[in-house]
Amino acid sequence: MRRYSLLLLILLASTAIAEEPKKAGADWWSLQPVTRPTLPAVKNPTWTRNPIDVFVLARLEAAGLTPAPESEPATLLRRLFFDLIGLPPSPEDIDDFLRAFRAAPQAAMEKVVDRLLASPRYGERWGRHWLDVARFAESQGFERDKIRDNAWRYRDYVIDSFNRDKPYDQFVREQLAGDVLPSATAEMITATGFLVAGPYDEAGTSSASPIVRGRVREEEMEDMLAAMSQTFLGLTVNCARCHDHKFDPILQRDYYRFKSVFDGVRHDGYRPLPAAELKQRADKIAQLDQSITVREQRLAELERLGRSRIRPTKVDGLPAPGPKPISRWTFDKDARDDIGKLHGKLHGNAKIDHGRLILDGKDSFMETEALSSDLREKTLEAWVVVANKNQRGGGAMSVQTKDGKVFDAIVFGERQPGKWMAGSDFFRRTRDHYGLDENAGPTEVIQVAVAYAHDGSIVVFRNGKPYFEPYRPQGNNAELQFYASGQSQVLFGLRHTGAGNGYLACEIEEARLYDKTLTANEVAASYLAGVPAAPVWQILDELTPEERSEHKIKSAEVRRLRAERDRIPPNIFLGYVATIRQPEPTNILLRGDIEKIGDVVSPGGLSVLRNSEFGLPPDAPEAQRRLKFADWVASPQNPLTSRVIVNRLWHYHFGRGLVATPNDFGFNGERPSHPELLDWLASECGMRNVERGIKEGSATSTQNWGLKHIHRLIVTSATYRQSSSFPKSEIRIPNSKDEENRLLWHFAPRRLEAEAVRDAMLAISGQLRHAGGGPGFRPFKVTVFNSSFYDLIDEDRPEFNRRTVYRIGVNSAKDPLLEAFDCPEPSVKAPKRNITTTPLQALGLMNNAFVQRQAKSFAARVQREAGENVEAQIDRACRVAIGRNPSVTERTRLIGLAREHGLTQVCWVLLNSSEFLYVK
Repeated sequence: MRRYSLLLLILLASTAIAEEPKKAGADWWSLQPVTRPTLPAVKNPTWTRNPIDVFVLARLEAAGLTPAPESEPATLLRRLFFDLIGLPPSPEDIDDFLRAFRAAPQAAMEKVVDRLLASPRYGERWGRHWLDVARFAESQGFERDKIRDNAWRYRDYVIDSFNRDKPYDQFVREQLAGDVLPSATAEMITATGFLVAGPYDEAGTSSASPIVRGRVREEEMEDMLAAMSQTFLGLTVNCARCHDHKFDPILQRDYYRFKSVFDGVRHDGYRPLPAAELKQRADKIAQLDQSITVREQRLAELERLGRSRIRPTKVDGLPAPGPKPISRWTFDKDARDDIGKLHGKLHGNAKIDHGRLILDGKDSFMETEALSSDLREKTLEAWVVVANKNQRGGGAMSVQTKDGKVFDAIVFGERQPGKWMAGSDFFRRTRDHYGLDENAGPTEVIQVAVAYAHDGSIVVFRNGKPYFEPYRPQGNNAELQFYASGQSQVLFGLRHTGAGNGYLACEIEEARLYDKTLTANEVAASYLAGVPAAPVWQILDELTPEERSEHKIKSAEVRRLRAERDRIPPNIFLGYVATIRQPEPTNILLRGDIEKIGDVVSPGGLSVLRNSEFGLPPDAPEAQRRLKFADWVASPQNPLTSRVIVNRLWHYHFGRGLVATPNDFGFNGERPSHPELLDWLASECGMRNVERGIKEGSATSTQNWGLKHIHRLIVTSATYRQSSSFPKSEIRIPNSKDEENRLLWHFAPRRLEAEAVRDAMLAISGQLRHAGGGPGFRPFKVTVFNSSFYDLIDEDRPEFNRRTVYRIGVNSAKDPLLEAFDCPEPSVKAPKRNITTTPLQALGLMNNAFVQRQAKSFAARVQREAGENVEAQIDRACRVAIGRNPSVTERTRLIGLAREHGLTQVCWVLLNSSEFLYVK
């Protein structure tokens, strides 16, 4: 036997390891044109319902497998509801479906599918899937992790696009180049939030070192290009940053051609609405405001007329309950208070009319003489009418130093539209909160008070009740402010001297200033005693029938006009979107090193694909670069785009795509299990009319990119309708032929994702709040000390009971229950969720405060709907939670549990059950 030295063996082994592995070439399957395949022949065509089934059945028959039986109708309905809208069906939904299914199965299926696809909940469900892929986060990440205040607009754009079934090619173009498309709208610009949805290293970007800044920028660009190429093309183009791709036919030059396209995209700023939309918005607001003002002026005239007729019944000089204020303004006769006789001066169009200070919100306000005593602890209290709820930043009542540099005030809508707050200089003593938006009628008088205690704590009250919890400001100058005698004064209708946007359009019935902190009981007593003014009903009683009729008509018109006005977004800036600079020509970086500059490249696509040359010079205008690129990606001739999106749809319906690696259609990704089916779906989605000879880019052609059509095909197929369980006699043993169910011989059960678990709990407990769009709810408190720090809170408030897609996605504020159920990091691409089974999941379902609350609410709902009969309660609880009646054994055990430990415990058990957590 021949002997080899150890050194020679090591050399041979290392040589074998160093050999170039196999890699994909230009003939790789995903790079080939999409062609519409012919349907294969099958032995059992009666099983098939549409072409999807023909392709699936052909593979099953070739492998000697047969499909599973069809699912029970109720099971199928629950599957449809969770797949399409992410929520469980109600017992009534199930009953209606079963009746229709018994009469006409296919018609019943089609009807419920169409209803679910038309629901606004569909966009919330499938928008969440897209946000996973887009690595959508609402904070920057890195060490500062600042909140992106308007990033939610991109989330709303995605949800709305799915609900409208926006053609997918248009959806792609808008996210890559929406701001430079012809006649770009605010919606199109918002779509570019995709490009900057990932993390942003603000500290690194602001570094004094140009080398550090350059390297941070390259990391930022790699994130952007990775997200773009994997999301739309299913290729890891980012792997070619430092060298040619080791496994796919992607050159390093291709990476930098892509980079040349997006080199002008930046994170650093917000963009205003397009000029045309700004003007249209301003004109519409002005028109509505004018219409509202005319009607409100007439309402005010009518009410003053009625008030004047009952004026003799008003008792002047009523003392305030509790402690005596140091000043009290009733505006009966002039601009001075009734107690200290402190004089006030009216400015602009301010006037006193029928016992009220009338302020127009433009230039009118009232200021008093200097206070004659020191003021430290204090309470500001005012009875106010605010008709215009869209105002931002106006002050009803303020105490300030005479130069206006330091002030404390009752302010309306400055940082949060529609909310009262304790205003202060540079927001030092101000805090955002979850108080309800002001909803008083246009003529309703409300009491607002702010109490400042000796320890620096602040409480805001509305109509005698705390508006939100007391708080203590943090940071410099946050302590209780001292206002020296002779150096301070009171303002009405202006936040502070010099505030350009600080005017408030309102009517002030009465105002009081105290030199102490009123307690909650004292504020409540003051509110209950009221101001010496007649209620609206008494005023209206003094009007003639004709005047009352006019008042009713004008009030209804004001409500209608205000509702229309409220629908106009208050912010003229768009969400967190791409901001653009004209870039310099892009160079290849050798080994990806910013200090090793290579050749200049021109913008372009993947050189292995056709039409990848854009014909643009290296210094081409930024807009042309992205427009050309967007057209190239969204073209029906691009073989990747339509394959990737239909595979994503399949993945979310079956738990695994036809290509099991949704972001990688390259050599390192998995091969398609059904390549012909994948191409048939891709052609059905985006290529069909092109093959039929209809001109590319025509209106008819773009209709084919609608995704709801693909959903319908999938969920109405016999493949989708298979059962996940079946008699043992039907199991094809051994299943080593297809252990992973890649050939789809049954429907694989799936655990609900984290968001669907939470949403389903809210739905069955009756607590789910269907409030779509707008800023997300913030279940945390934020402390800013150079960086942002997030303390989680868990409170039972309506705004916290919205769907989880509306929970603001902050990198540093992850929810423990969601995290336990594999909710991914917001800033990380998650084309498919991890599915783990851990003790933390069981502990969370048992002990999490949210779960406990939903169990109690679920029990209360069941008791309302089923009455006091325990057997009826158990049946109702099971039908609501898991969509079926309990078995005899289950019913017996649950009745015993309810009688011994209460209905809440039964509901808690159901929320912890596998049947609740899984879709079969």
